[in-house]
Amino acid sequence: METTRHPVVMIGLDAAEIDVINRLISEGRLPHLARLRQDGWCGKLRADPASFLSMVWPTFSSAQPMGHHAWYYNKLWRPERSQLEYVSPDWLPIGNFVRDLPPDLRVAVLDLPFAADAPVGLNGLYLNGWQCHDDFGKQESPTGLRAELERRHGKPRMVPEVFGPQTTRTLRELRAMVCASDAQFGDVCRDVLGREAWDLFLAVFGSTHRGSHYLWDLSQVDLQGTDPEARRELEGALAECFESADRALGRILELVGEEARILVFALHGMGPNRGWFEYLPRLLDQIHRGGGAAEPKKGLLFRLKKVLPWTLVRQVTRRIPHSWNKALVPLWSRRMYDWGSTRYWALPTDHNGYIRVNLEGRDARGIVRPDDLPRVYEEVRAGLMSFRDSTTGRPIVSDVVLTDQAVGKDAPRRDQLPDMVVLWRDEVSVADVEGVTSDRYGEIRWGKGGRFPSGRSGNHTDHGWLVAKGPGLAQGNSEDVHDIADLIPTAFRWLGIPVPSHYVGRPIPGLTEDDVEAVAKEAGSGHRG
Repeated sequence: METTRHPVVMIGLDAAEIDVINRLISEGRLPHLARLRQDGWCGKLRADPASFLSMVWPTFSSAQPMGHHAWYYNKLWRPERSQLEYVSPDWLPIGNFVRDLPPDLRVAVLDLPFAADAPVGLNGLYLNGWQCHDDFGKQESPTGLRAELERRHGKPRMVPEVFGPQTTRTLRELRAMVCASDAQFGDVCRDVLGREAWDLFLAVFGSTHRGSHYLWDLSQVDLQGTDPEARRELEGALAECFESADRALGRILELVGEEARILVFALHGMGPNRGWFEYLPRLLDQIHRGGGAAEPKKGLLFRLKKVLPWTLVRQVTRRIPHSWNKALVPLWSRRMYDWGSTRYWALPTDHNGYIRVNLEGRDARGIVRPDDLPRVYEEVRAGLMSFRDSTTGRPIVSDVVLTDQAVGKDAPRRDQLPDMVVLWRDEVSVADVEGVTSDRYGEIRWGKGGRFPSGRSGNHTDHGWLVAKGPGLAQGNSEDVHDIADLIPTAFRWLGIPVPSHYVGRPIPGLTEDDVEAVAKEAGSGHRG
């Protein structure tokens, strides 16, 4: 194991799609990332299992897989209460690598997404909720850090996400906000980096995530009457967001010494939004009704929530304290359905479809007997696989994965997870079809050309990536795919400290001095294996 302690600088570009980066680098528009890739070691990252792509950061932060931390979305089902809740360390403790660092290490962590709580007794600085894409509250250590940074740099330019229909005006405002946020967060990072020689500095840009969701393409806005110049501006907006992040990255790296090891990364990427997850409840209701049971009855608050426009709901929720939002979720979710007649239902999600079975003995109001579970699984799987584009006959579902197979039936927190995950066919979009039909469950129509309730034109891919540079590290490109849980153990190795035994992630081969020396020795001996 390495004994030399290297300062470590980790910069996350949240959900920055590698295909976009490759294109912009080839066009000469991301000079700082291009230089880093030329001088460093490039590799690929994936979340495991890829079926739970909506929530990747807890796997990174804890160096443990989904079955161990069970944080699959921003709101989780609590089976013992039959309701949804935001994650809280009071009932679902989530590991955070910062707690495992030796007390003598000086650490600065800025905007680590979905950090459930700020570590107590941190030897350094900890800031969250400045410009994260996902609004998960605000944390700071020491107290007063946020106010100090606001005095020096102004209030955060990034505002909470507003779901719902978009317009050319809102997209232009979003582009301006993202670029301004990049510049401001770059200043904040330089401010913190310049204060002292940190052993570990970690910062994550949330702007690439926000911009990629809404500026991926113009499919979710009405372009009628838009002048050509405004349209060209919007068509180039995503590239501008990546360029502004690259400029900020370059300014940050100016302050990094030659003795440091640098890791720039994205845990996942972005591609076109196909929109199917928003229609999963309708598909499941159709199967539920056709499978010998009545259509699930829905509670009043849940029905009201579904009827109100997302823009109105989000305009309200973004203006009330985060604690109020957390309190509202259990109120409407505990009566989502009549649990006495509901065998399965769709959990909230924003990518793949999540399905929960109302299981007797596990869920507080469970009605499905454990020995009936295989039959229910097959009913749902066969039903979803039977739906096809009503015009072309193309299937819309690629697969329905059992969570027991994806994470293991005996995973420590298996009971907190959905029971099935729906994988959609990537080549079929909701907006391109008139509706779907099933030989057994009939037809559901919604009309071609509609826009998604979320207003998002982009959604996630599993295209994670990393670039590493520093003393003792090799240069080049690796085609090997590494788990996102391996990044923190790699940083621990660079810091010259042991990787905790409870981590499932391991240091990435090729990114330690031991590995580089072994490769050099093998090359010198002429051995090719």
